[in-house]
Parts: sequence; structure tokens; C-alpha cells
Amino acid sequence: MFNIKRLGKTLIFALICIFLVSCEAVTTTDCTCGNANINVNVNNEVTNKVVEYEDITITDFQNTISETVKSVESACVGIRTKELTEVEINGKKFPSEDDISVGSGVIYKREQLPNNSGFKYYVITNHHVIENEDTTGKAMLTYYVYYGYEDVDIKATLIGYDEKVDLALLTFEHTTYIDPVEFADSDDIERGDIVIAIGNPRGLEYFNSTTFGVVSGPVRYYNEDLDEDGVNDFLGVYIQHDAAINSGNSGGGLFTIDGKLLGINRLKLLSVNGIDTDNMGFAIPSNVVQTVIIDHIEKNIDIVRPRLGITTIEVRDLTPAVIFANNLKTIPTEIYLGEKPYGLYVTEDVLPGYSLSNTGIGKDDIILEFNGEKITAFNVIAAKLNSLVDYTIGEEITIKYYDRSTNSIATTTAILKAAEK
Repeated sequence: MFNIKRLGKTLIFALICIFLVSCEAVTTTDCTCGNANINVNVNNEVTNKVVEYEDITITDFQNTISETVKSVESACVGIRTKELTEVEINGKKFPSEDDISVGSGVIYKREQLPNNSGFKYYVITNHHVIENEDTTGKAMLTYYVYYGYEDVDIKATLIGYDEKVDLALLTFEHTTYIDPVEFADSDDIERGDIVIAIGNPRGLEYFNSTTFGVVSGPVRYYNEDLDEDGVNDFLGVYIQHDAAINSGNSGGGLFTIDGKLLGINRLKLLSVNGIDTDNMGFAIPSNVVQTVIIDHIEKNIDIVRPRLGITTIEVRDLTPAVIFANNLKTIPTEIYLGEKPYGLYVTEDVLPGYSLSNTGIGKDDIILEFNGEKITAFNVIAAKLNSLVDYTIGEEITIKYYDRSTNSIATTTAILKAAEK
């Protein structure tokens, strides 16, 4: 069981290889780390200075990090969710606003207000930062953006949210000119890339705390029980990193070394099977954030995710005992042409009204490829469908599968859709 808490070498050449991932190599005579004749000129995109590899110092690296933080920190804000209540003092009732949640947010868009009266800003945060935990549904909530550089709370408006991916969009107006962040392409990151987290751990007293780490895993999947019925019902895709994040970092930004928004911090693991776990933070990838926030919530477009309507077991998990216990049929290993068996074994009839109904796929068939991608694990498909980045409603996809009825490999197409009601 996972116990989670939401959030949001020592060679100098090794440092260059790892830390200056955003820099451009101009010349090199040899790429071997042991060659003392290496001559590399590096154009650092953050400080805009050209330096020779042998002249790079810890100060240069420190300045790079500092300049990156300076370039984005003004777009990193606090988020307060308050509940409107009444307090009684000496028999008289007075309105009161009390904090029920404090988190972090990132400004990604700015608009000029009419008559040059100021600016409208768009802020990303996590849904769980602004959600109403009052099960009666009667709580009156208000939202504020805390701009720590002026120590002001600014009334904000909730535009919308997606509780599954756990993102929300707020807007606020202010006279101060603030530069929004730019988005990175989260598909381009690699394990070991430097990342910087900015947020408000443990509350606004620690406004815009900055931590630093590396990408531990560019693509991780996490399955959750969102409706708390004991059954995992949503599988999301995340960036795993080791930059320190804590309660209050939720909704805050995870940035590349050149200051682009790589993700929105959402959760960290505290323990696995009762064993304490450190430095395992997870951020929603920027490409998912853009799709959900900009392409849907900002445009007031309903978020509808494709559903396949299948129940499966991964072929790689099928042992003779599992096959016998679940009354499954044997795996035709000859279809793999000597490869290790893979795919998804369909254990039940396809549900009517879903994407794969009426495609010819049925119980005991084995799905081998999904739109040209060899499938070994269901979570890859599920996470891509849930993210809205790779697949959308109405898109035609091709599936290659083992057809049990004809004992042959078949190909079919399907139009992705949500479940019919």
C-alpha cells in the first residue's frame, strides 16, 4: 500500500554533462571524459555568456540556477482557499473568512485590461488546493492569490477544474506587471535533467521556497481511487523527481534549468508498505497541463475521456496457475515468432456502447498493438487516454489483436468515444 501526501561525481566535466543540458556545444575534439585536450565552448542560454569548459566554476553554475529562479519567481504565487462563515461575539454575528487550504500556483498568461487599468492573469494550481471538502455542499468558498513580493492577497475567480488530473484554473486582476512562465515540452526530458521546484511548503510563511533536484523518471504512472470506493479508477502520468516538495507545494511549478515550466507538483510518496520513503515527488507533465488547462478549461470545453470498455490481464503476468484460476485459455506462443509473449488478454466481453464494442474484439482475444504501439502494460494505454494529449474523442485508432475465433492475427479500427449513457 502507498501512503501518499498530496502537494502539489565529482568531476567538473560530469557537472557540465548533467547540469548544462540547455547549453549548446560549439566545438569538441573528443567526447571522452578522460581526454585532457577537450575544448568545449558553451553558450549558456540563461546567463547568455560564452565560457570555455575548463573555465566553468561552481560560481558559474550557481549563477545559472540563481538567474533561472529570478526569471520565473515573480510568476509563482500562493493560493488561499477560504470559507465564508459567521462568528458570534456577544450575541452578534459577524462574517468571517477562514483558510481551509493553502497551496501554490503558477501564472502562465497575462492580458491587458481596458484603459490600461492593469492586467488579468491566469493561474494554474491543483484542484485539491481549491476543492470543497464540505460534504454538505453548503460551504461558501472564496479564492485569493497571494503575491508575496508585495505581501498582498488578491481576490481570484475560479474558471474551472479537472478533478481527475487534479488541475484548476484561476484568474485575478492586478496593476503590477508580471511576466508569465513559458512551457517546456515534457516529452523532451530525460532522466538526470536538472529541475527546480518553487512553492510554499508548510504555508505562505515559506513563500516561494526553492528546491533543486533531477528528473528521477520522465514517465511514471500512478493509479488512484478518486471516489474513495476502494477501487482504483484513474491512472495518471507523472514526472518523478527528487526536488524537495511538501504540503503547500501542491500546484507549484517544476522548472527546467533554463526556466521553463516542466510540470505542476502534485504529490509525493511518504511510505511504501510501511517503509519510509524520501525524495519521491511527482509532477503533472507540462504537455498534459497545457492540454487540460489551455485547450479545455480556459475555453470552457467539457473534458470527456475515451473509454475502451474492456477488462484485461497483462499477458506477461499469466502463469499456468493464473490461467487455471481464472478459467482462461492458453496463450498461443507461436504468434510471437520467438519473442517473449506480450499484450492484453481480454477476460470479459467488451461492454456495449464503448470504443471497442462492435470491433470484433471479444473475450479471450489478445490485444497486441494499439495504434501501432506494441502493448505490454495496460497502464500505458489508460494513462494516454486519460491525459488527453495523445488521444481524443472521435479519433480513429487501429488495433492489432489475436482473434481466438479464427486462431489468427487480425486488425480492426475503432472510433474513440466515451461510454454511452
